[in-house]
Parts: sequence; C-alpha cells; structure tokens
Amino acid sequence: MDEVIRTAVRSAGLDPEQGSTVPAGSDPNKTGWTAVVEKAAAQSEMKAIRADLERQCWVLNPHRDSADVSRGHKRGGWYLLVNTRGTTQAPSNSLGDSPANLTMTGLQLNLSDVPLPEITLRIR
Repeated sequence: MDEVIRTAVRSAGLDPEQGSTVPAGSDPNKTGWTAVVEKAAAQSEMKAIRADLERQCWVLNPHRDSADVSRGHKRGGWYLLVNTRGTTQAPSNSLGDSPANLTMTGLQLNLSDVPLPEITLRIR
C-alpha cells in the first residue's frame, strides 16, 4: 500500500519523502501520507494523485465526496481518501501563497469480522 501512495504522490510532482507517513508497523490496516503544500497548487496536485490512483485500478467512490476537497477510492478491501484542507496560519493579507494540507488516508476493512444480523424469511 505504501508503494501505491508513493507512486501517486510522485505522479503529482511531489517528493513522498517531504511528507510524513503513518509509522510502519503501527497498524497494518491503516496507512497514510500528509504534506504541507502551497494552497494554489493543492487542487492540481490532488487531481494528479487521483488520476494516478485510477491508473493503478483504484475505483472512485462517487458518493459523499466533494470534487474540490476530497475523493475516496477503493480496491481490494482498501479504502483511500485523498483530500486537501487549507490552513489558517497565514494572515489573508500576507504576501505569497498560504499553505494547505494534502493528505492520503488508507484503511483496510475486513467485513468478515463484522457480525451480521440474523434475518428470518417466511415464505407462504
């Protein structure tokens, strides 16, 4: 999974080593990467990451996502959310571009561990 994230981040012209990742071994069902980028570039970088995920056969989740803020993808039990959020650290009248957080968060869901309710059908 980490290689999927590194490849997608590189496709956006970013260095995966410049961001922070979820520590290896902390939880095998979670992964992620976060970096602070220029707000003006965050949207195009996020779109490049999403395009690369689709190239890697990740399926776009069309529900409850915002095209300009976040998008979820899924593949083989993994769900990967790519999003960007602006920060408010820089005053609005400051020179230069304000920073934004570009984040990829991955979760592996094993639904076989989730108990399903019993359903009884009566056929008459």
